[in-house]
Amino acid sequence: MLTRIRSELRGGGGCSGSRPLVVIADRTVPGRSATREAPGGGTLGGTVTAMISDQEARRAFGGRYRLLEFVGEGSNARVYVAEDLTLRRRVALKILRADTAEDAGFTESFADQMRATSALSHPRVLPVYDWGVDPQPYTVTEYLTGGSLAALLREGYRLTPSQALMVGLEAARALVNIHKGGRAHLGLTPFAVLFDSGARPYISDLGLAAALEEAAQRAAETVDAGATEPADPAATPATAAADPGGAPASYSRIEQAQDVHDLAMVLCEAVTGSRNLTVDVGGLDPIPITALGPLQAVLERAIAADPIGRLTAAELASELLRIAPLLPRPDPLPLAISKAPPADAGPTPGRSEAFEQIGPTVSERLAIPHDDIPRRRWPGLVLAAILVLGGAAGGVWAWLSVASDPTVPDLQGHPQAAAASAAAESGWEVNEVLVRTPNIERGTILRTEPAAGTPLGDGETLDVFVSLGEPLILVADLDVVYGMTVDDAADELEAAGLDFAGETLANDDVVPAGNVIGLDVADGVFELEVGSDVVLLVSEGPADRIVPRVPESRELDAAADALDAIQLVPRLVQEFSAEVPEGTVIAFRPASGNSLPIGSTVQVRVSLGPMPPPEPEEPAEGAEGEEGLESESQGSGDEGSDG
Repeated sequence: MLTRIRSELRGGGGCSGSRPLVVIADRTVPGRSATREAPGGGTLGGTVTAMISDQEARRAFGGRYRLLEFVGEGSNARVYVAEDLTLRRRVALKILRADTAEDAGFTESFADQMRATSALSHPRVLPVYDWGVDPQPYTVTEYLTGGSLAALLREGYRLTPSQALMVGLEAARALVNIHKGGRAHLGLTPFAVLFDSGARPYISDLGLAAALEEAAQRAAETVDAGATEPADPAATPATAAADPGGAPASYSRIEQAQDVHDLAMVLCEAVTGSRNLTVDVGGLDPIPITALGPLQAVLERAIAADPIGRLTAAELASELLRIAPLLPRPDPLPLAISKAPPADAGPTPGRSEAFEQIGPTVSERLAIPHDDIPRRRWPGLVLAAILVLGGAAGGVWAWLSVASDPTVPDLQGHPQAAAASAAAESGWEVNEVLVRTPNIERGTILRTEPAAGTPLGDGETLDVFVSLGEPLILVADLDVVYGMTVDDAADELEAAGLDFAGETLANDDVVPAGNVIGLDVADGVFELEVGSDVVLLVSEGPADRIVPRVPESRELDAAADALDAIQLVPRLVQEFSAEVPEGTVIAFRPASGNSLPIGSTVQVRVSLGPMPPPEPEEPAEGAEGEEGLESESQGSGDEGSDG
């Protein structure tokens, strides 16, 4: 299981070290520097050697593949156009670094990864035809003539957001298939995105980055020990059938999230020229990304700092489809379609000076009699036969229609079922994108991606944009009815394309009784179809208030605040109480639990403490002396009795 992703595998080119990139022959070219610049930046260290000797040129690499032309190189491999002498077809041959053959762990992991990749079938994942070691690990894949996204960007071209969306959508669909099988790519860069002659993108190098990463980790763990093990014989497709071996380890959600992050960075770089989105780099101002348009918000979610919070590949594809109607139809990519050379071809124009000095030219390396090279002349013979036999234009077009992919028909304005019928006849998958469009009847096809007239291969996906009818009406946009009379609000609904379907009474403290509070819609409903029935919420005035319980503190201020909070008016009433301390609240009147109209008065009964004893009554005028004497007499008598 991979536990980390090295930045060296993220850079898409450039490394440093003492080993040559590819060593097929051991002849050192005199006068060359030991360090040279690598494509995409960085250096390729070590002794520069001849790429292939005359002896090697006369043998079939891997017993089957004859090298024809150098295509390019990265930090881990060189790529050639080669001739498959068994199936008589051009293929792409990728030869890995020589040191990988010395790592027994790598050859085992490499075989497991290639076995799994060759078993995977998806129209946007570059298929692996073959692999092996001779003497270095190599892979054989379909040869695509459209070049890589990296080459396109290196020429100074930048994709429009529409073009980036289409590339990203196809790549995201490929990742969905890869991740569904428990795998991850771990090496998505512009170098890993290739195009065929129809500008359709493919993800390449599936399994290579993972195998190289595991090898790098093993090397880092054993570099101090300096121990090496002899390499076991590497598996090949032939031996893999007899010995299934171990499947690649299942990759974690975080590692698969890294693929989504990397794809988002590829799309950002393709449009803006930078791999920075809205993150701060080195304290500098964030890179402007206004050129991304609607892509910006989607890519930000795809590169979230928390990998668990990132979009999955399926979610990314869904989001790209969602914003597709916001962008114009993409222009074709300006790919420089390369042509594989015939076996007797000379040096390719524009090849780098460094490569010309490393080894002999293609024609020198392939100094073989022409009769020894198989040639594919039958298509020309077939065409000639058709013309001679009189089929002329009709026959030629009939032959071409068989030899090439069917083209997407013009389905605009047709009913939704027409797409399914066309797809069934041509072997396409249909992905319907539902879009709300003014003045277009529901179920009508708006457009297709790819557009009408574009060739589309068997098993590929046709995106069909279908009208869902009129755009939805936002409930929030209908807040203008607040406070209106019912009649005025009903007119407003009709103007918006909705039907007034009655009213529901509800209390409201602000809106006068009989006026509209809002719409009576279910929770979670934020949009309405045109023509929907709408019920209005109508105020019947404020609701009655329930007298609250006396606060536990029984303080006067707290009791008054409790009544104020529900819009009841407190009125202080003081009374004696032998049980409740002076200054505290005895009770509310009406008592707690009673219902009162808003604004009603509630008595707050506050204790004055115990009632004091009654004071002695004063004697009537003229009798004061006698009473005084009587009192004193009573007092004297009491005193006397106490004594």
